[in-house]
Amino acid sequence: SSSQERMGRIINHKDYYLRGGDMSVLIGNHLYRIHSFFFYRESLVWRQMLDAPHEGEEHGTTDAPSPFTFDDVKSEDFERFLWVIYNPQYSIYDAPFETWLSILKLAHRWNFCNIKDLAIRELEKLDIEPIEKIVAYHEYKINKTLLLPAYITMCKREKPLTLTEGMSLGMETVLRLADARERARQQAAESGFRSPTFDDFEDAQMEDMVREVFGIPARPMSPGQHSRNSSDAFNSFGGTNGFGFTA
Repeated sequence: SSSQERMGRIINHKDYYLRGGDMSVLIGNHLYRIHSFFFYRESLVWRQMLDAPHEGEEHGTTDAPSPFTFDDVKSEDFERFLWVIYNPQYSIYDAPFETWLSILKLAHRWNFCNIKDLAIRELEKLDIEPIEKIVAYHEYKINKTLLLPAYITMCKREKPLTLTEGMSLGMETVLRLADARERARQQAAESGFRSPTFDDFEDAQMEDMVREVFGIPARPMSPGQHSRNSSDAFNSFGGTNGFGFTA
C-alpha cells in the first residue's frame, strides 16, 4: 500500500533523532525522536494530545510508540522550531526572517506563547519589507502596535499598491490604508496645501490617523507583551537556554 511504501522511505532526522527522547514525530519522511517534557509543559495543545487516551492508536511516546504524524507541517518548519528548544548556542538566536516565520507559524498553531514572544522579539530586530511584515503579523495575531511603522510607510508611499500586493494584504487592510491616506489628503487640503504629498506629513501626524483607522490604542506595548497566559518556564529564551539538552 502507499502507506507501507511511505514507511519504507522513513529516515531518522540527522539532528533531531535524540538519544533519550521519549516522543516520536513523523513529518514527511523524517522521523524525529525528541523530549515530550518541553511540549507538555509549554503547550496546552500538546498537553491535550499527550494526555489523550490512545488505546493502541497513534500516540507518539514510549508508552505508545507510533509517532505523532502531521501531514500539513513541513519538515523544514519543524526543524527550525526544534532549533529554538535545542539551540546549543544558548542565548544566541541569530536567524533570518524565513526561519523566524517558520517558528512563529508553529508556535502560534500549538500555542507556545513564550516561543512566539521570542520569535516576535527577534523579528523586530530585522529589516522586513512592510507588506511582508503586515501579512505575517496579521496572520499570526500579533499586536498591531508593532505594525505602526509599516502602516505609516505604506500610507506615505507614493507608488500605488499592485494587484499582487493588494491580494496579499487583503481587502480590509487595503481599505484601511486607503482610508488613512484619504484622511491625510483631506487634512492637508484643510491646512491650505494646494498639491500636498505624503512627505509633507510628519510620522507623528500619520501615526495618529493610522491608530484611529486601525483601532490601535494610544499606549504602545513592548514586543514581548503580545501573548497572554505565557508561563515563566521559557523566560530563559533570549537569556540562558536552561534545557540541558543539545541536538
